[in-house]
Amino acid sequence: MLTNLAKWHAALPDCKISAAPRPDGSFVLIVKSVDGKELRRVLPHDQKSADQLIRRIRLDLMLAKGQPPTREVLGTIDVASLPTYTNGRLYKTRAASLWDRRRLDMKVSVN
Repeated sequence: MLTNLAKWHAALPDCKISAAPRPDGSFVLIVKSVDGKELRRVLPHDQKSADQLIRRIRLDLMLAKGQPPTREVLGTIDVASLPTYTNGRLYKTRAASLWDRRRLDMKVSVN
């Protein structure tokens, strides 16, 4: 479990960080910045997701302060797992899927 807050304090030194338990057994990370902005995020269970969450919190804090995001923060965001409304897979647009279907139809008709 990633409830050891030393990593979070090292990553976000200018913020007050605490964790609160949830009824399902997971934890909510509470990040309070110096200027009073507060973010609440559910702590992930694996290390890779924790690193992504740290980068996302840095980006959210920059946006909340009105600062433009730095290249360092933007360059480390994993675009393969973008959030969706349903937290499901990202699907192709209708036009892209039509082109894929046409390619498949052409392969079948050629054979």
